[in-house]
Amino acid sequence: MAKRAPPEPEGPDPIELHLCHRCLVRLPVDAGGVDLPRRVREALKAHGLASRTQLIPASCLGHCPTGLVTVLVVPDATARGTHAKLIAPEADGEDLAQHLLQGLAKAGPP
Repeated sequence: MAKRAPPEPEGPDPIELHLCHRCLVRLPVDAGGVDLPRRVREALKAHGLASRTQLIPASCLGHCPTGLVTVLVVPDATARGTHAKLIAPEADGEDLAQHLLQGLAKAGPP
């Protein structure tokens, strides 16, 4: 009987980023809200976070800031440390990427 290879170690859970769709559609047209998810993905990729994050559309997160977009950040499957982050549409996701990088630096290596 042949021995089975040990299972491959799984990487860390992706950071879930629930982006509020209601916030996006409430933005002024010139803020480009409907295009913001693409711009956020590009910013995450530019900072090396694309493989560590998962951008998920959410219908409404219950916090409706004027001119900003609510993102619910779920760090891992335990949901410990889950928090809301308000991002500015004109920052094109850079503010979210910087927030995540700061959190990862505090947490240390996985």
